[in-house]
Amino acid sequence: MRDNADFLSSREHRPLIIAEGRGLRPVGLVLGKGSNGLEVAIPAAIPGQASLRYEPFGKHDSLVAFSPLLFVVLYDKKAALCGPTGEEPPAFNGLDQDKVERICSTALDEPDRHAAVRFLRSVLPQLEPEAGVSGVRNEGLFATHELQFGVPRRKDWGTATEKARSLLRHRGQSLIKSLGFSIEALPGAASILRSADTKLAVAVFLERNESPDSPQTRFSNLSAVSYALAKADGENLDYVVISAGSALRLYPSRTGVGPGRRGRTETFVERDRTSVSVSRVPIGNSQSCAVSVSLTVRR
Repeated sequence: MRDNADFLSSREHRPLIIAEGRGLRPVGLVLGKGSNGLEVAIPAAIPGQASLRYEPFGKHDSLVAFSPLLFVVLYDKKAALCGPTGEEPPAFNGLDQDKVERICSTALDEPDRHAAVRFLRSVLPQLEPEAGVSGVRNEGLFATHELQFGVPRRKDWGTATEKARSLLRHRGQSLIKSLGFSIEALPGAASILRSADTKLAVAVFLERNESPDSPQTRFSNLSAVSYALAKADGENLDYVVISAGSALRLYPSRTGVGPGRRGRTETFVERDRTSVSVSRVPIGNSQSCAVSVSLTVRR
């Protein structure tokens, strides 16, 4: 059984003081980067005494009022979390502790509190039960029902899951290379992904302060997505991969692809490694590479 002290154990734990009567035992307080950085408060629930509810922390609590707060309660091998901002921040319970730890770790690595909050606001909605497949944002590229129920029934699902577990710690170019692709830089800010001698997709690797959908100077004042799609048109390639922190997005470069029948910049599937359940790590077929529901290991 996992010990509560192991949660974010690779990071400095500061003392956490919580007022009596909450049914919580302090584990530690972990601080993010920058001025008034993200605070992750980690208590463990005292059996039969704790309930997850958000209350403003008073003078007896060792938290800074101006910092965004992610409150993570550990209990029964599970985790509940609440935060990071707002008078009534969202709360989730019954979560996998490893998944929550990955989310917290990624948020704490963001360069400042603003980037940390942006990341959390993008990933926390995926924890909702109605979000579909945990860690997957499907915007019209695939049938959601197939992602939820069809893909896990594939004969190669178990093998792909075992192969993919070791990749959860990778991101960016390291993740792409671990998936078995080689990266060939193009003039400008894009690259080609190859499998052996075959060109498969155009890839763009974003910096921490860049968004896939916002115009950027280094993308000729286009969004990263529009820039990459233009490069894919020039290379006559069918797919675009956008790497943004812990997330990978896959776009078709052709129109009319996917059941959603949306525009090219609005049709994609995104996989975020921080919020994926370890039992559902892969998103598909290694043989069809970028066209498939996942980029799994080519070995």
